[in-house]
Order: sequence, then C-alpha cells, then structure tokens
Amino acid sequence: MSASIAKYFSLGLLVWGISASPAISSPVNCEGPTDQSPLVKKVIYFEVGQSSLSKKAKKKIDDLFAVVDGHPSLKICAIGQADKQGDPEANKKLSLKRAQSAKNYLIKKGIDKKRVETVFRGEAYGSFSLWGTGDKADEDRRVEVIAYSE
Repeated sequence: MSASIAKYFSLGLLVWGISASPAISSPVNCEGPTDQSPLVKKVIYFEVGQSSLSKKAKKKIDDLFAVVDGHPSLKICAIGQADKQGDPEANKKLSLKRAQSAKNYLIKKGIDKKRVETVFRGEAYGSFSLWGTGDKADEDRRVEVIAYSE
C-alpha cells in the first residue's frame, strides 16, 4: 500500500455483559496524506431499505459542499453502509446505492465527479446493533461523507 493512501477507521464499542472490547472496521482507502485527519466528516442516515436522501441528509451534504466548493484540491469519499437486516448481498447493493446518492447530489451541486470516490461496506463495520434491529440499527444505515486533502 502506498504512503499516499489515507486510512479512515470507524470505531465502535461492542458491549457484552460487563466487559467491552473495541470493534475496529477495516480501512477505507481514499487518496490523501496518511498523517492527516479528514477536514470535514458528515454522517447521513437512511430509513430501512432506502437510498434516497432526506432533507436533513441534503442539509448535511450542503454543509460539506460549502467547505469543499472553493477548494478544488479537496477530495471526497462517500462510504455507504447498511444494517444487518436482510440478505448480506442485498445490503452491499443498498450501501453502494446510498453512497452513490451522496455522490450524485454533490455532482448535481457542481462538484467534479472525479473528486468523489464511493466505497460500500454492506453491513456496517463497527456495527452499533448486534442483530440489525432496534434504535442502534438506525445508526448502521448511513453514509459517511469525508472531505480530505491530497
């Protein structure tokens, strides 16, 4: 792996009984410096089985757009995820559609499509819900939109 590849991790905490252990996801490779944190990170959430952006999700992406619009050197990574409900293969497709929804919205606003990379994980890494149901599963149905410099 080249030194110019940035690794972004989502950190979750699985609690079973009274002991806890960290759940660290595998890295997402977006080109950028390895020693720098994302400049902007927005997390947008989705309803079960949906990939369309809500008004609230669009507002969060608008906030990120306000930062990256005047800075063409900034890159964007949209990381789609799903909860554990349903078929794992269907969840991969759904998480890709979610990431593409965020990317398409940014392109519609005027961001060059070459600046936006989409990554999909299927069932969320660092999952908040062990079984894919309940309030914590709502947090698994998300796209993390990250802006970073190369």
